[in-house]
Amino acid sequence: MSPGEALIKAVQAWIAKGRADAIPARGYQWKQLFLPEGTRVRLRVITTWHVATIVGDALIYEGQAVSPHQMAKQAVGDGRNAWREIWVLLPGHRNWTNAALMRAQLLKQAAKVPPTPAEAMGVAAKAMSEALSTALTLVAHANQQAQNTLERRLPKYRRAWDTLEDVD
Repeated sequence: MSPGEALIKAVQAWIAKGRADAIPARGYQWKQLFLPEGTRVRLRVITTWHVATIVGDALIYEGQAVSPHQMAKQAVGDGRNAWREIWVLLPGHRNWTNAALMRAQLLKQAAKVPPTPAEAMGVAAKAMSEALSTALTLVAHANQQAQNTLERRLPKYRRAWDTLEDVD
């Protein structure tokens, strides 16, 4: 294979990989939390674990598509918070995580979202304006100090005994 053909094949493979990654994943959107297909969900009632699975875009519990609240309601009854009761095992993970903890982590990450380019430019412009204002104030102060020093050296401000006589 020539270098040109190898380059074409590499670019085609790269484009195909990008397209495959761009295909949206299937799964269940539970408010802020996205649970990809294959995720297992469980909650415990006394000594029994009630388990559901994400299939396609639905949470399947006992053969029916339900919401996490409906699952908790069917398993435990009213008065339970599904976020606190449900544990999640994401595909490829080994440990179960409480849904409320996952939600709290997402909210914490969302708070750290960097500003948009327009917001960043606005903050930078404000900082530059403040820096320029401070620099102008410092220059004005330095000019005033320089002027005062120069005026103190003028002959009318000198004492008679402080002047040197011209010696020829």
